[in-house]
Amino acid sequence: MADDLYDEFGNYVGPALDDSEEEDDERQQQHDFADEEEEEGGRLHDADAMQEDDEPGDGGMAVVLHEDKKYYPSAEETYGPEVETLVMEEDAQALEVPIVAPVKVKKFETLEAEPLRTHYSNEFLATLMANPELVRNVAVVGHLHHGKTTLMDMFIET
Repeated sequence: MADDLYDEFGNYVGPALDDSEEEDDERQQQHDFADEEEEEGGRLHDADAMQEDDEPGDGGMAVVLHEDKKYYPSAEETYGPEVETLVMEEDAQALEVPIVAPVKVKKFETLEAEPLRTHYSNEFLATLMANPELVRNVAVVGHLHHGKTTLMDMFIET
């Protein structure tokens, strides 16, 4: 029986309920506001009345035009009157200039020079390897197919 009072979304669809405490509080506030109005002389300024009509909590049926709606505060309200704000257009860049510039291909030319001639002996290399302080370990590291093996082949060939 209690399930019949609610729809599939959980909204109450049963018979009207008695007045709740919230409605009693609203009525009391409206009564207090009317008493204050009478004490002040019975009338409000037009600007105050307009502001009260614009508030969404009033439940009034005032029509607000699209041009009159205020969605965001202005820069002066946000930062204060002493701050200078500058608003720029979104599309300040000319249409002829691309947003992402194309990659410029750079060409390099190298001139092959004759390598320096070196003279060494196997005995000299053996004595260098015998002294651990003079041994230098080198690692050739790179991605797949980037020429590591070719480089080592060229070293061995020379």
